[in-house]
Amino acid sequence: MPRMQKRPFVEPIRRKCEDTGTVKQVNYKYYYIPPFDSQGGTKLPTYTPKTRKNRSEIPGVVVKYYHTLEGAEAAHGEGSFTNNYTEDDFLRA
Repeated sequence: MPRMQKRPFVEPIRRKCEDTGTVKQVNYKYYYIPPFDSQGGTKLPTYTPKTRKNRSEIPGVVVKYYHTLEGAEAAHGEGSFTNNYTEDDFLRA
């Protein structure tokens, strides 16, 4: 049986909330990654595990920070930050 490993402590970040315009602790993030054209238009570079980048380092990505669920869902639609999965969705057929 494997040993239990502790999760690393990630210090909470504080950014300007898109909803209220004040600096608060970030609880919800919204990433908009623009579509890319595989036919020769804007092309994202291919990644290997050694050269992997953060999502925010990809050119054209927009990151929006929110501190409340109500503000995030008001901006992006009702239920957009809530998972509605059931146990049946994870059963293998």
